[in-house]
Amino acid sequence: MKKTIVTLFALCSCAIASAQFYVSASGGYAIGTNKTVLGSEVSATGITDLKGSYGEGMHTQIRGGYFFTEKIGVELGVGYLFGFDQKVSRISGVPTAPEVAIDARGRAFGASLSAVYNFTKNLYVRAGYLTKIGGQTEVKGDVQSAALGLDLNFTTGFFGKFPSGVIGAVGYRFPMGDKWTLFTELEYMNISVTRNTSELEEFAATIAGTAVTRDQLLATLATLPADAQAQFTNLLPLLQDKVQWGENGLPAPDAPYSSFGINFGITYNF
Repeated sequence: MKKTIVTLFALCSCAIASAQFYVSASGGYAIGTNKTVLGSEVSATGITDLKGSYGEGMHTQIRGGYFFTEKIGVELGVGYLFGFDQKVSRISGVPTAPEVAIDARGRAFGASLSAVYNFTKNLYVRAGYLTKIGGQTEVKGDVQSAALGLDLNFTTGFFGKFPSGVIGAVGYRFPMGDKWTLFTELEYMNISVTRNTSELEEFAATIAGTAVTRDQLLATLATLPADAQAQFTNLLPLLQDKVQWGENGLPAPDAPYSSFGINFGITYNF
């Protein structure tokens, strides 16, 4: 019995001795993966699907972790995504149709909880749970119609429901002394955000050179013949003060935020 207690005490002492807190900061670049159809491009020659992921862009992360042993640890992280523009809608060169250019981009805060495993003192992997805790998908549109003399610019913010995803990375450390470590990682994120609401944030329009309000523009569109109104049908939800998606016949699609990228950072070990 005494030998067992001594053995357990020795194991616990080793575990405590090897336990370690750390914090890290990193930045990186990611390309979109698991791309889905975001919209379409319409021209005189036909219609083409526009695919992308709002996870493409630059991102930063701050993480804190704790190693229970030399091999196994747990890590909590928060990060910010500065997404690059993704083409959502294009219409050009179509007789009587307006010229349309709409782009969207992610501006999102995320959080992750991961397990970390050290293969060696330098090589490690981590994997865990990922979610979005804030931000939006920002949509910017530019619409011109020669028939109406219309020049329209707007920005609409899309907000999603609480999502769940996975995150994983393989990394390599470059020790810079007892406390500081540089590292680089290849990181994969798999997550989609279901559309919830949207709000019109910026609006500017002129008709025949005269500035008009959003309500005046909608009233003008309502007076057009049915075939002319149909050309603006997809734009109307983007010009509303607030829209609840998933209701009144409006679908609530999943916005892709998956990515694969590279991080560079620095760690401080306590």
